[in-house]
Amino acid sequence: MNGTLLSLLMVESVLTAAVVVMFLYRGMLDLKEEDHVILNDAESHLAREQQTIRHRLKILTRYLKVAGVAWSVLAVAIFGVWVAQGLNLL
Repeated sequence: MNGTLLSLLMVESVLTAAVVVMFLYRGMLDLKEEDHVILNDAESHLAREQQTIRHRLKILTRYLKVAGVAWSVLAVAIFGVWVAQGLNLL
């Protein structure tokens, strides 16, 4: 196996592990998110907590989208290197 392909596969596996961890964290945050109406100021701390959770989910969703694009690009690169090795171009 070529060093290029092996290094791409290692980067891909690290990225996949990071995405899995982000999905698990997102699931944990989703469990804490609640849909309720806050009627008075005594419950305003609940509104702040929910706003913080929604903000974290929004940021995490951006990172997941970037990681998804990077994962796709790496998968295409790995496939290209694999095909090139099969055709003895590298």
